[in-house]
Amino acid sequence: MSEADDLQNDLVTASTIIEWEFGDIIGHVGVRLPNDEGIAVKMLRAPQLPGAENWMMQFDMDGNKLSGDGTVPGEAAIYTRIFRAKPEVNAIVHAHANMCIVLGLAGVPIEGVHLASAKFGEGLPVYPVPTYVSDDEDGDAIARTLGDAPGLTINGHGIVTVGKSIDEACFTAVHMERTAKIIQAARLLGFDQVDGAFREEMAGNARKMSERQASINRPKVEHSDDWRYYTRKLERGEPWNRGWT
Repeated sequence: MSEADDLQNDLVTASTIIEWEFGDIIGHVGVRLPNDEGIAVKMLRAPQLPGAENWMMQFDMDGNKLSGDGTVPGEAAIYTRIFRAKPEVNAIVHAHANMCIVLGLAGVPIEGVHLASAKFGEGLPVYPVPTYVSDDEDGDAIARTLGDAPGLTINGHGIVTVGKSIDEACFTAVHMERTAKIIQAARLLGFDQVDGAFREEMAGNARKMSERQASINRPKVEHSDDWRYYTRKLERGEPWNRGWT
């Protein structure tokens, strides 16, 4: 199996994880293909059309279709413009994550409030316009707003997350939505925001966890523990538990 085939299999896995985690959702996940072969994108929820159940599309950096069923996604500029602007990024998720949208509308940052969200720091950026990212200008604006952050919210629309791998972009999206739910629930009980000392301690502990895992003498694996946990559930056909929503 080629590297491109492996990546497309990972797109299917990521789309399944995100769809199950968020619920019945619209969006897609994409990856930069090796050897300048373009971009592959998998729809999270396939269009309700005969024969489109496994919707997968490949297109070039100008948005021209190379292969696959159906048409190039209307928001292909999310992928073409971020990949052009950020050579370190190899994977992108775009999803209509409901609680992230709620916090964006309320002006509440999705920030580092627990270990899994420590990398969100003082808050992820928000693109203020509820734009449909349909052209290069929109895509460039999203890339600029993203900066060095792992993800952002497009106000009134959804989220965009990036990563060096499909795994990373996928679980950044998962942890964005989970963190938004935690913040929303905590605010109902009077929480405002964490202070600098809390955030610094949490970031330090996140680093310790990473260093500890790196020091353990275990076989090198291609995917994160999160990814492998959920893929095992998929392989066993186990029902999903989304927890509180």
